[in-house]
Amino acid sequence: MPAAQSSKKAAAKPKSRSVVPIPSTIESIRGYPEKLIIFKVPASPFWWVRYYDGKPIKRSTQTDNKQEAIRFAKTFYESVVVNNALGRSNNGKIKSFMLCANAVIKEDEEKAKRGELSERYAKTQRTLINKHVKAFFKAYEIGDVNYAILDKFKTYLFGLNLAAASVKMHFVAVKKIFNHAQRHSIIKVAPLLPDVKLEDNPRGYFNLQEYKRLRRTTRTLVGAVAKIKQRKGGDGEDAAKVLRNVVVTREFQLLIPFMIYTFIRPTDLKQIQHRHIEIRQGEEGEYLWMPLPKSKRHDSPITSMPRAAVFYKQLKAMALADKAKSTGLPIAKVDISDDYVFSPQHANRDYAYAQIYRQFELVLETADMKHSGKGDVFTPYSLRHTSIMYRLIYGGEINTTKIAKNARTSTEIIERFYVAQLESSDVTRDLHKRKQPRIKRESKTFMAHEGTPDLNEILRKEAEKIPAAIRNKSVKIS
Repeated sequence: MPAAQSSKKAAAKPKSRSVVPIPSTIESIRGYPEKLIIFKVPASPFWWVRYYDGKPIKRSTQTDNKQEAIRFAKTFYESVVVNNALGRSNNGKIKSFMLCANAVIKEDEEKAKRGELSERYAKTQRTLINKHVKAFFKAYEIGDVNYAILDKFKTYLFGLNLAAASVKMHFVAVKKIFNHAQRHSIIKVAPLLPDVKLEDNPRGYFNLQEYKRLRRTTRTLVGAVAKIKQRKGGDGEDAAKVLRNVVVTREFQLLIPFMIYTFIRPTDLKQIQHRHIEIRQGEEGEYLWMPLPKSKRHDSPITSMPRAAVFYKQLKAMALADKAKSTGLPIAKVDISDDYVFSPQHANRDYAYAQIYRQFELVLETADMKHSGKGDVFTPYSLRHTSIMYRLIYGGEINTTKIAKNARTSTEIIERFYVAQLESSDVTRDLHKRKQPRIKRESKTFMAHEGTPDLNEILRKEAEKIPAAIRNKSVKIS
């Protein structure tokens, strides 16, 4: 190694420890917290100041005069206190908006740990904030952000070709950041946010013919193994050589009608266990009563359609048989109450759901049904949408409130995204239904109670006692 390079490396070594205090020079400031000190370092003639605020903050006083260094330390401490009160960073390179954004991310993570938020929601919010919100606002102090700047952020997002719904989600995250700043007295009032106009996008669902086709295709694919090519990313021949085996199972075949008759969300498939399902007897036969774990802030039990019990019994019988086989126990002694209904063999529930999703994609591709006749993209959520739409089209009198409660959603969502799709022919039966005429009540004659004398019968019998000659003879009264 050349001598010049060696000497440079030797010089670089003490530089990395240039702010390590010389123990004999460490001195606290009278009347101030003990965490505030001044000191000297080997690599500088100047005094330095250090204050612990969660982590050490160090500054050079740029003076070798001790009294001036003490005055600098006092001013430095006061600036740290003021910045903390205003939510500003004590690092000049980090602005207060970034601090508040990071605080919101941390709050969401803590809420997710406590079960107040879903981990998926916290992860989505973290991604939104880290990707575009921080990129735009990283140079701003939060108190300086006003409506005009927020409107520029709106233009920035649309310039990235984001959909209106996605832009709206970004502003939800921004609003949380301002709320945090206001709660912690960093700002007095949050600025007004620009409106983002959303156009309702009705949910795609399977019509009867599409649903029958889906069921037929699934039935023919059960047990078949398909190799699916997946891209690694990048270009070249190796980019598309990753293969994944996908097997359509009997369980998946039953999953499709199970969802149609239970209104559940696809994400519920990850958490639903046998203990969440109870078979009950109703007027129309057996049905499922399902107090599922809370999802999307809804926790009311779901009542299935009667046909759901038929498919669940088959799923339960399969689960019992599989566990009896794996444990060696007789079926009568097998307990599956804590087992997941779908893909119980996968402890990683995100992976279990991914397997279900791949089977669904394979069935759609085989059936050439990636899109509906109206151009809607089919996803596993289309099964839930189909379930709700079938109740509106083929069920009894439309009651959106009852459907919304049972499907764990709001009446507004049902009316905006589902009822809006009903065609006039779908509601013809209800429109043409006549009001039932009032039944005219017949007048009732007085009926004597049992044991009450019949006066007509008494008079008839008394008349029979009079001789006929007398009865027929006119009596002349003078």
